[in-house]
Amino acid sequence: MAFSQAFLEEVKDRNDIEEVIGSFISLKRAGSNVVGLCPFHNEKSPSFTLFPGSKSFYCFGCGTGGDVVSFIMKSQSLDYPEAIEYLAKRANIPMEESDYKKNELPTVRKDRIIAATTEAARFFYNALLSPQGRFATEYLEKRKFSNATIKRFGIGFAPDSWDLLTNHLTSKGFLPLEITTSFLAGTNKNGKLYDMFRNRLMFPIFDIQGEVVAFSGRRLNESEERKYVNTSDTPAFKKSKLLFGMHIAKSTKDGTLILCEGAPDAIAMHQADFSNAVATLGTAITSEHARLIAKHAKTVFLAYDIDGAGRAATMKGIDLLNQVGVDTKIISLPSDTKDPDEYIKKYGAAAFRDKLKLANGQIDYKINEILAKYNIELPDEKLRALGELTKFISTLYNKSEREIYCSRVAERLSLTKAAVLEDCERKAKSNDYKNKKSLEAKSIQSTNGFGDKVNREKLRYSSETMLEEAILGIMFLHPNLTQKALASLNADSFITEFNKRIYNLFYEEFSEGKEAVLSKNGILTLDEVSAVTRYIAARRKFNENTEGMLEGLINSLKEQKNKLDYDKIIGENPLEGLAEYINLKKKKIY
Repeated sequence: MAFSQAFLEEVKDRNDIEEVIGSFISLKRAGSNVVGLCPFHNEKSPSFTLFPGSKSFYCFGCGTGGDVVSFIMKSQSLDYPEAIEYLAKRANIPMEESDYKKNELPTVRKDRIIAATTEAARFFYNALLSPQGRFATEYLEKRKFSNATIKRFGIGFAPDSWDLLTNHLTSKGFLPLEITTSFLAGTNKNGKLYDMFRNRLMFPIFDIQGEVVAFSGRRLNESEERKYVNTSDTPAFKKSKLLFGMHIAKSTKDGTLILCEGAPDAIAMHQADFSNAVATLGTAITSEHARLIAKHAKTVFLAYDIDGAGRAATMKGIDLLNQVGVDTKIISLPSDTKDPDEYIKKYGAAAFRDKLKLANGQIDYKINEILAKYNIELPDEKLRALGELTKFISTLYNKSEREIYCSRVAERLSLTKAAVLEDCERKAKSNDYKNKKSLEAKSIQSTNGFGDKVNREKLRYSSETMLEEAILGIMFLHPNLTQKALASLNADSFITEFNKRIYNLFYEEFSEGKEAVLSKNGILTLDEVSAVTRYIAARRKFNENTEGMLEGLINSLKEQKNKLDYDKIIGENPLEGLAEYINLKKKKIY
């Protein structure tokens, strides 16, 4: 066993699921259960339900479910042992040594990655202050970074050398595997280490706890092909879920963040006293970034560059932040400044604060982007602009919002409000009809097993699978009923391999009438845990989850399996098949 049962029970018992999940999202009591807005998809009314009695959760909107361990795995993008370690630390439980990965290749612990990157940050900072860092300090002087800012963010310099950092880390006791796994060195064809960062200005990247976990290295020689070299993902760093500066910005009190394109821009914003500035790292904003932002802010000011790439990133940012319920505003800069840093240096921090107050809402921004594509002086172009604008506005949920923005469009296009609104409402009505039909179709398909990636046999055996799910749902929900059920139920009673596997996996708990731990030492994937949780959540809707109901479902499943097996045995040779079937009946296999 990876972790002992006693250790796992202690971790779960000392991490109350309501307290843990309540530290990530707002929860409110709903009868015997607790509900909230799901952190895994965008929604306006709560469909995320926590069941304190069974120590589980399930979202009736997106289908994600599980226990406290699977919640931490999903929300924090951790694997099973990392989630157990997270919860053990939270409850101040000493971590148990396990054989979880004893058969895998050697790995490097997260704390050793952090130790290596922290020591590298000291090395880079000292190199910046040395004579060989003079060219790098000149660049920082041009960017008008103060000494206090350089020290606060630990900005450093990677010397133009193949092995200075590697030799330094080796002298400090770090092993080659630790250095390469930290993305601080590579290995040539002869197996010799070489420094990954050379002749670059180094920006340490801090995780949300303030630990150095990675670096972003900016070129100092403009002839270099790559402007930035960023740390690849390591056991301590996932660039798709970490934002530069969030370890500071998370403490801001007004519920806002300013999202920049890169670390230097965010640092410049902090120096100008905008301590709520953060930046993505060598990648566009991701859904993981959006979820992280949603934990700390209600409104985000997008401060990307004004070029084409910046506008595309702005549109993507709007869409992703909308999905997690974060309002977005877009800072409009004049053409003589390409980013907030240039604007502040030219016009001052006070002028930038005024820009924040006048920032466009996301809808106005999208309207302006659409209008910019057309020459509305030409009738055909104006009609195309109107078509795209009303199509966009028709997607807005609130009718009063649609009316307000139709008025603005009418004014911009010199049209009557009534004409624009009529076109928009016609499209909105069509959208509602299409969405309703789409949801109905998806609901029917889901019930029949279309798109089920966990139990791929559900589409073929839809009615039989429904019986299996109901049986397992009751057994998980009411462990006291399981022991008697086992007298007439075994693994061969199940038709689909997935549900047979679930039965076998939890047979010990079923046979002892014990509550099952869904995360089960990481054996099931998160999708599989969610599927099993759905079985339980579905049975909660029924008042009759009795011994008699369970017995009836088992008998119905047996009848279905008997019929399927009969059809299979008869096959293409009815007489031979019938004889074989009768023989099996005599042996009481059926």
